[in-house]
Amino acid sequence: MNHHSENSPGNEKKFTLDSLGVFLSGTCMLHCLALPIMVTLFPIAQGSLLEEQSFHMIMLVLILPTSLVALTVGCRKHKDLLTMTLGAVGLIILTITAIWGHLLFGLLGERIVTTLGGITLAIAHIQNYRCCRRADCDHDELSDHDAANTNP
Repeated sequence: MNHHSENSPGNEKKFTLDSLGVFLSGTCMLHCLALPIMVTLFPIAQGSLLEEQSFHMIMLVLILPTSLVALTVGCRKHKDLLTMTLGAVGLIILTITAIWGHLLFGLLGERIVTTLGGITLAIAHIQNYRCCRRADCDHDELSDHDAANTNP
């Protein structure tokens, strides 16, 4: 019983970090997809919105630590190769596009590549959350099952 209470706060914190990672990735994607529409419909909005390079750098400063902590803690427990790969690819894509995206891909290409990176990272966080829940549940069930088999 005590084992379950120790896992609960960690699960809640883990869920919060993965949820924050998905939210930040989604915010970045929304910015890339909605900004052209907003500027077209409301040209005055262009002056009040952050310049894209600045926005990407701010998002990167928020996304990197959140994702690194969430994915590192989770992957240390469940060691899921898909989660680690998706997380690494998503972070690399977002980092490259935040720093050199406009030069490498142009404005439209930068938006497309950033969106793909954000989707990849969001999927990694969702996968991480699912793996963490499965790992905790399987561990608890295994412990209960083992205890039942060793104490007839």
